[in-house]
Amino acid sequence: MRILIFLFSILFCFEITAQPIQTFIRSYADSSNWSAVGNNAIELNGDFITASRGQGLTANSNYTMLTKIDQEGELINRLFTHRLYENYCFGGIGVETTNNNDVYTFVGQRSMNNTLNVNIIITKYTTDFDTIWNLTSANSTWYDLPLHFKIIQNLIYVVGMSPIEDSNPTENSGIILVADTSGNQINFNNFNIDSVSHGFYSIAKGETNSIFLGGGRNDSLYYGLVVKVDLLGNLIWHRWYPELWGASINELLENSFLLTSWTPDGIGSILTKIDSNGDIIWQQTYLNGTGLTLYKSIQTSDFGIVSVGLTDVTLQNGNDAYIQKVDFEGNLLWQKSFNGIGSGVDFFSNVIETSDGGLLINGSTNEGFSGGQNLWLVKLDSMGCLEPDCWVGVEQADANTLGVAVYPNPATDWLYLKYDNTHKITLEIFNLSGQKVLQHQHMAPKEGIEISHLPAGLYLLRFVDELGNVATEKLVVE
Repeated sequence: MRILIFLFSILFCFEITAQPIQTFIRSYADSSNWSAVGNNAIELNGDFITASRGQGLTANSNYTMLTKIDQEGELINRLFTHRLYENYCFGGIGVETTNNNDVYTFVGQRSMNNTLNVNIIITKYTTDFDTIWNLTSANSTWYDLPLHFKIIQNLIYVVGMSPIEDSNPTENSGIILVADTSGNQINFNNFNIDSVSHGFYSIAKGETNSIFLGGGRNDSLYYGLVVKVDLLGNLIWHRWYPELWGASINELLENSFLLTSWTPDGIGSILTKIDSNGDIIWQQTYLNGTGLTLYKSIQTSDFGIVSVGLTDVTLQNGNDAYIQKVDFEGNLLWQKSFNGIGSGVDFFSNVIETSDGGLLINGSTNEGFSGGQNLWLVKLDSMGCLEPDCWVGVEQADANTLGVAVYPNPATDWLYLKYDNTHKITLEIFNLSGQKVLQHQHMAPKEGIEISHLPAGLYLLRFVDELGNVATEKLVVE
């Protein structure tokens, strides 16, 4: 008994309480003549490292940069990874890491003296940004444009596009470069899928011994493209997806994948969940204002999907950066837009889930400088909040739209609903992490539902009738 009491006292004294997630919104501008576009970030040893690219450092020269910040967004270190005055950077830029805590980047580098040639360069750094090795692709004899890279099973994959023929640089085919983490090139494949101009924009880890590439056509028609290859980059199969304006792919749970794209008319964006054979599981279109563009998506630890991009919902100072979250079936949980202080385009380009349960978002903001955009990093909590305890709702529909009355609110053990609608009403309850914790279909005009099992806190009620009409309301459980 004394041992049990002693153990209980230890647990009581060292009871762990949830700490608030650190949030911030910061831009990183060193000169009004620079223009920086953030690409992606990684979390490493308690800090964040991000990759960006821009122009304006010198005449006719682009640059790429690594930036390290701490958990509060304070600058620790910066490095120009490629800023040669005889060359300038072209294509994408990205940062990755492996378990041994090294840092990897890629870039396309074009010579000013030979603008028809682009070399793919992969560089390995220490966490202090000291160079370990450089690899320049042996196959870059013409115009290989890299757009994305990823490290899978200690192999480095770079994908992009390259002209099918030297004489016709507007007709492209997808390319993939495979290297190891020691700086050795293993393979380089140039695809000519269906003799159609196309390129690859993203990479996802597949089942054992395979990876998936996302891309699209590079002509006047709109098709998303998914390609499955083996670990050496050799083609296994490919699938086209009509009416998708390209496709960024990432892996989900249960050996499924998500395609992030937008509609050809530019009005909305599309999320498409597919299985490992490329068959569509579900597909949802999302609108916000008169134009919504989603660039990247991730699956979070609560099985939800967070996507980032830009929207013109307010146009107060140009386009706004945009973030949304949906559940594992694609139903919208919340959405929010952010605007910088300038009058230009602000956008989010990528997002990661951080170790504290928050979200770190890469982007660019136009702060009114003559040089254009600056690197923009935004750290939010799991509900997209900058301020603690804020609520970001699904564009808050009037709770009376469906004529539903909810009482009491706050509630404890039971929640009662009353409505006059003749249609069946489905109630979904989501917690602050975006998880659906309860679903119930109501058949009668008056009905009660037990909620005593729900922990105290704030919840979102989502009502859907048989016609697809939706209403939302907040609920406090005590």
